[in-house]
Amino acid sequence: MRGPFREGEDVLLVDGRGKEYLVTLEKGKSYSTHRGTINLDDVIGKEEGVLLTSTKGERFIAFRPTFNQFVLNLKRSAQIIYPKDIGPILLWADIFPGAFVVEGGAGWGALTIALLRAIGEKGKLVTYEVRDDFAEASRRNIARFLGEVPNHTIRMKDIYEGIEERDVDRVVLDVPEPWKAVWTAREALRPGGILLAYLPTIIQVQEYCETVRREGGFTEPEVFEVIHRPWNVKGQSVRPVSWMFSHSAFIISTRKFGKG
Repeated sequence: MRGPFREGEDVLLVDGRGKEYLVTLEKGKSYSTHRGTINLDDVIGKEEGVLLTSTKGERFIAFRPTFNQFVLNLKRSAQIIYPKDIGPILLWADIFPGAFVVEGGAGWGALTIALLRAIGEKGKLVTYEVRDDFAEASRRNIARFLGEVPNHTIRMKDIYEGIEERDVDRVVLDVPEPWKAVWTAREALRPGGILLAYLPTIIQVQEYCETVRREGGFTEPEVFEVIHRPWNVKGQSVRPVSWMFSHSAFIISTRKFGKG
């Protein structure tokens, strides 16, 4: 999106120390932090990157949030898939423009947003979810970041019980027991289609991989995790920061082969 900030859209306020605040713009409203209060009317109608001054004299810059910033600053009551994992998921699942994708588990909508951006307007995404609260949160967050998305369907059904779609390009599973969905993913995928799962523990990974081998029809699972190590580079101080995004989950990718 380009042009001036408009009422109702999300804006990222960044203070002088780099701390970020995700705010929805409303006329007549203000946003308060320990560094002072920002009048949101001073943001609406301004161009992205505008410099603002709080009631305490602190400087803020207003940007439209990137996907990474939107996800990490989103208030949530469920675990999300972190951006460090979303990028590799899109690559290892080979999500392409126009793809037909089935997703198991809506969660808070972070991965769903990334999938929708990757498949584009000509693609199709069907998300299976059993919890009403997750489905509603996902819909709300998708609308906040992407607006109207007519090529996305949330199907209130347990994916373990079967995938209704056929000739699917990709199946992405973020559910507690994805081994229960291997058989139905195999039935839904076209030959050459990719099945990808996201799991937090190695015990779950072991169960999943053994099921993939036992069910048959897929290539040998590829398993890996992603470590994100930020660095501090200021003058002569060049060193890794004292914390890092280490293990969050494992990514397991495999591919369906054809008959014979």
